[in-house]
Amino acid sequence: MNDTLLAAGFALGTASMSSAFSLIARRGQSHGTAMTGVVIGLIVNVPWLVALTILTWEPAFWSKEAWFWFFLSGITGPSLGRVFMFQAIHRLGVSRAVPLLAANPLFSAAFAYIFLGERPGTYVWGGILLVVFGCVGITYQRKSDAPWDRRAIWLPLMAVLGFSTSNIFRKIGIEVVPSALLGITLTSFFGFLALIAFVWFLPRPHRPSLKWGKAWYFYGPCGIINTLAFLSHFAALKYGDISVVSPLSSTAPLFALFYTWIFLRDMERITLPILLGTVCVVAGGAIIAFNAV
Repeated sequence: MNDTLLAAGFALGTASMSSAFSLIARRGQSHGTAMTGVVIGLIVNVPWLVALTILTWEPAFWSKEAWFWFFLSGITGPSLGRVFMFQAIHRLGVSRAVPLLAANPLFSAAFAYIFLGERPGTYVWGGILLVVFGCVGITYQRKSDAPWDRRAIWLPLMAVLGFSTSNIFRKIGIEVVPSALLGITLTSFFGFLALIAFVWFLPRPHRPSLKWGKAWYFYGPCGIINTLAFLSHFAALKYGDISVVSPLSSTAPLFALFYTWIFLRDMERITLPILLGTVCVVAGGAIIAFNAV
C-alpha cells in the first residue's frame, strides 16, 4: 500500500471519529459549557499521552524547532479551534455545525499552497470547491424549517480558521520530527496550558466547571475519541499532503448525518438542503480519494 492510500485511510478514520465526538458533545451540552468540555477533554488525555511519549522517547524527539511548531499548533488548534467547535455544535447542532466545519479544506489547501509550496492538481481543487459549495446548502433555511441562530455561523468559521492554521504548523513540525505521538502530545499539552492561562481572564460565570458529575461522563469520552481522531490525522499528515488529507478528513458530515438521523432525532431535524449540502461535501471528498489512488 502506497503512502497516499495510507494517508487517505487515516483521514477517513479521522472523519468517522470526529462525527462520533460531535454526537457526544451535543448530548453533553446540558451538563457543561463548551469551555468545560474542552478542558475536561484535555485533562483526560494529556497525562496518558505524556506518559506514553516518555515511554517511547527517542533522542530525535528533542528538537527545539519541532517543539516550537507544535507549540503554535497547540495554541491555535486544541485551544482556540476546539473551543469554537464546541460552541458551534452547541449553538447550531451536529447536522449544521459539522458540515460547516468542512470548509477547513479550502483554508488548509490555500495556506499549504502559499506557505508550504504544495501544488494540488485540478481534481483536488475541484473536490475542495465542491466541499465548500455543499456548505452553502447546509446554511440555507426555509420558512418551514426549525429556527436557528444564523448569527452563530461565525463560530464554525473561527474554528475552521484555528484548525487550518494549526494544520500548517503541525505539518511543519511533523516534517522536522516525524512522530505522530510526539506531535499530538505537545500540541495537546501546549493547548491545555494556553487554555488554563486564558481561563483566568474570563468572567467567573464563563469559566469551566470541573466538579465531578455528568459532564465528565460525556466530555471525558469526547476527549478520548477526539484524541484518537487527532492521532489518526497526524498519521495521515505523515503519509500525505494537507491538500489531500484535509478534504478527506472533512467527509465527517456523511457520518454526522447518519449518526444524527439515528441518535439525535429528538434534538435535530435533517432537512433537504442539509442533505444535499452534505452530499456535495461527501462527493468532494470522494473526488479527492479517487485522485489519490
